[in-house]
Amino acid sequence: MEQIHEDKPTEKVVILHGFTNEQIFAVLRAVKREIGTTEDVAFATTTAHSLEMKLKEVVKDVSEEHAYMKKNPPNGTRTPSN
Repeated sequence: MEQIHEDKPTEKVVILHGFTNEQIFAVLRAVKREIGTTEDVAFATTTAHSLEMKLKEVVKDVSEEHAYMKKNPPNGTRTPSN
C-alpha cells in the first residue's frame, strides 16, 4: 500500500466500519495496548455522510474534531499537553 508523505506528520486516525460497539471498544483497547497510550490516535466510525466523502476529507475532519475535543473535553478538564 502506498503511503503519502507530506512536509508535516499526519494525525494518526483509525476509521472503523461495520463493527458492533463491543468490537469497537475491543479494537480501541488493542490499538492503545499495542502502540501505547502516549501515542495520539483519533478514532472514528463511519456515518452515512462520511461514506460519501473522499477519504482525505474524512481524515481531515476526524483530525480536526479530535484536536478540538482534546482542547475542549466534554467534562471540562484539559489534557496534560494543553
